[in-house]
Amino acid sequence: MKAIRGAGVQALLIALILVGLGLVMVYSASSVLASVKFADSSFFLERQSIRAAIGLVLMFLLVRIPLDLWARGARLMLVFGFVLLVLVLLLGEGRNTQRWFWLAGVAFQPSEYVKLALVVYLADVMARREEQMNDFRSGLLPRLLVIAAVVLLVALQPDLGTALAIGMIAGVMLWVGGARPVHLLGCGLAMVPFVAFSLYLAPYQLRRFLNFIQAGDVLGNNYQLEQSLLALGSGGFYGVGLGNSMQKQQFLPEPHTDFVFAFIGEEMGLVGTLIVIGLFVAFAIHGLRIAREAPTYHGFLLATGITVMISVYAMLNIGVVTGVLPTTGLPLPFISYGGSALLWNLSGVGILVGIARPRVRGEQLVTPRHKRSVEMVRKVR
Repeated sequence: MKAIRGAGVQALLIALILVGLGLVMVYSASSVLASVKFADSSFFLERQSIRAAIGLVLMFLLVRIPLDLWARGARLMLVFGFVLLVLVLLLGEGRNTQRWFWLAGVAFQPSEYVKLALVVYLADVMARREEQMNDFRSGLLPRLLVIAAVVLLVALQPDLGTALAIGMIAGVMLWVGGARPVHLLGCGLAMVPFVAFSLYLAPYQLRRFLNFIQAGDVLGNNYQLEQSLLALGSGGFYGVGLGNSMQKQQFLPEPHTDFVFAFIGEEMGLVGTLIVIGLFVAFAIHGLRIAREAPTYHGFLLATGITVMISVYAMLNIGVVTGVLPTTGLPLPFISYGGSALLWNLSGVGILVGIARPRVRGEQLVTPRHKRSVEMVRKVR
């Protein structure tokens, strides 16, 4: 801890608090379901605890990795991610989708790894091509082709929510890295027909979108969202107390996964939800502080990308649970049940905290030409 600068320690502590809260809420939300399905109320808690322990060990190991090694291994990480995305389309398993590999009873979701690998790759390539990033043909287009390939492979699983989230994360990184806003706006508009085509190919995605527009069907297609809003509303200001949720009595399907934020609202009330939102905001602030103080431009981009990665997922998940956005199936970082998301989010935190370590000899400092991008987060304290 002493070798890490202040923002790194604070980001690390926030991540640990969120993981601990996640374990509590996974148990509280899933105890009834686990008792019914497995005759063991702690079934999901035990598995999530093991995953959290593995993720924390990996996180602390990654803190020690020198920053330049991430640049050297960026392309290899992304190539490995492409291989996994292709293989999961051929060999993957899932209910109506092909998103997971199952190895010895353990599920692994490649898209969770790929989102981190893409952030690492973009940070490296944009740092090396900094002077070209404002040129569409030589700077932006090659990056867009890589991003489009990742987004397409994820969308084919089909997983439109994750594909759009990855696109948003990449878009923010490109903007921070110097791409012209007008070029990025054009890319955003080009996503509209892509989304429409995806909705056409996957009818259940279209139903989700239509259900979002046609609110009020409590016992029909909007059942999950309506139960989520009921949980949030019934919690009041202080909540009904840990373990006292009514929605976990099998009213809300899979309560410990994507909609766990609703149980925080029910059992911990408005106070609990604001605390969780505040923790994510604080994490984003400290992550951007780490980026601002990074010893290299590459470190600045990498820290910004990881911070955006976690923040975008938190924003989208909370937006879905509160009915602001259509259902996407994205987990709440550090809190929702699921091994792949927890493992790679904690890995991202390890890299982020590692950037906050004191500069080692030989690393390039932020030069005047880099300061334009650094100024984007200069006001973050």
